[in-house]
Amino acid sequence: MGGITPLVTTALPLANSVIGTVRSASSSGQASAVAQQAAAQQAAAQQAAAELEYKRQQDAAAATAQQAALEQKYREEQAAAERAAAADAAARQQQAQLAAEAQARAWAREDAQRQQDQELQRQKDEAAAAAAAAARAKEMDDYRAAQDQTLAQLRAAQDQTYRGQEGDAQTQLAQLTAAADAAEQRRLAALRQTVAKTRAGLGARGVTAQDGSGEAILLGLTNASDTERKDAQATDQLKRAAIQQNLEEVKRRNLLEQSQLADRQRLDYLSKFF
Repeated sequence: MGGITPLVTTALPLANSVIGTVRSASSSGQASAVAQQAAAQQAAAQQAAAELEYKRQQDAAAATAQQAALEQKYREEQAAAERAAAADAAARQQQAQLAAEAQARAWAREDAQRQQDQELQRQKDEAAAAAAAAARAKEMDDYRAAQDQTLAQLRAAQDQTYRGQEGDAQTQLAQLTAAADAAEQRRLAALRQTVAKTRAGLGARGVTAQDGSGEAILLGLTNASDTERKDAQATDQLKRAAIQQNLEEVKRRNLLEQSQLADRQRLDYLSKFF
């Protein structure tokens, strides 16, 4: 529109000047009709030319304005497209960021859940291990208690048997003592009887106990009786020693059986639990 104004400003004064000239010629002398007609035609042509020029300028201005509008629209559309692209890129970036954050939270939850599961599994494993250890300890204690009971039963049976054998030994010793006492009484009685008969026999022959021969005879009888007593005592001591040795042998055998059972139990215990 800025290029239309100079053209209009130039064309309109020119047409007005022609019209003024025509009017001036008419007022001054009424120029000839041809001149006036020519002047009118010229003025009309100039007016038409001015109007055409004006229209052309208006069309050009309109075209320029339309082009400017189109360019403005293009720029606005381009700017809008750029803003839309930027907004879309920002939206995609935000969406990607949100997705990344969501993924990170999901991974964090998974990691937390995995750690929680691992902790629960660890607690379960510890509880299972503790239960297994407790069960193993109870089994070991029960096994050891059973072994101790078996050993105690062996000792009790051995003690009962030993007490019976010890009682039998005491009875045998008492019998030996009684037999020895009875034998000693018989020996003394026999010695007294023999001495009395010997004294009577010596007296019948006129020999007294104070005589050397008579004393020797009586001393021989006493020595023989004393030898018999010593032999009986030696035999009694041997019997008593045999009885006591038998008891000692029973003790040693019982201790050996207990030691062997304890060794077998210890080996069984080690082989079962270690």
